[in-house]
Amino acid sequence: MPDPIRIVIFTWDIPEANSITNRVMARYSDRVVGIIKSNRVRRCQKQGEAIRYLYKRSGDFFVAKALEMAMLPAASLVPRIFGRDPRTQPLRRIARRYGLPVYSTRDINSPGLRDRVAGWKPDLFVSIYMNQLFGPELLAISRLGTTNVHPSLLPRHRGMAPYVWAMSEGDSYTGVTLHWIDNEQLDKGDVIAQQKTPIYPKESAVSLAFRCADIGAQMMVQAIEKIELGQRPRERQNHDQGSYHSWPDRKCLKQCKKRGHSYFSIRDMWREMSRAA
Repeated sequence: MPDPIRIVIFTWDIPEANSITNRVMARYSDRVVGIIKSNRVRRCQKQGEAIRYLYKRSGDFFVAKALEMAMLPAASLVPRIFGRDPRTQPLRRIARRYGLPVYSTRDINSPGLRDRVAGWKPDLFVSIYMNQLFGPELLAISRLGTTNVHPSLLPRHRGMAPYVWAMSEGDSYTGVTLHWIDNEQLDKGDVIAQQKTPIYPKESAVSLAFRCADIGAQMMVQAIEKIELGQRPRERQNHDQGSYHSWPDRKCLKQCKKRGHSYFSIRDMWREMSRAA
């Protein structure tokens, strides 16, 4: 058997990402040596500017994401009442359970952060909905490379909240892609694996986002196992078929509603976040 690899997780502290991190930690807690959390809302903007921009652009969707994060600590306690592990929970609670450090940063490419990560002597970077771009000097630290999970069937719907854009554009299905990050191009790396999932009539964005997270968690666990065994699956994306989106704008959200989908559901939020693992 090969020696266990050393993993560093890069992520954003949102419920869907945390459900993937929770699953990866449950399987590979003895391999993960550290977690890096982005505390930047949007690249190239200060926090206040980013919040104002996103509210102006997305309106209720941005409010919904903020409410989702506010509900998470309480919702994730529900399974514990019945003696079960929660499906998702705040990132620091996950890390504390496994005795791991979490370092927050507005710039994952800063020299100080790079030095800290290099000190962990990582073999593999695992990016889980990370909202910052990896620079070449940071990527070079990981011996086996950097993997990323993205909730769409790349090359279609690169960028932010792809499940919302899939609903807005009337797609009958979407899915999850695991891919390599080899440079600073967003969501353009070679594909490791993909899996489809249908978009059901009148489904909410919340329900679809968490189903994609469940699929992504399973795929990431399987991919790490293959990488540890020396397998490096790669398939080039057809960039001619690619599309890119920023945060959903009001036109996108209006089109979602027109197609019968809701992008905001407190009931679905509570149901998805209070489920057991």
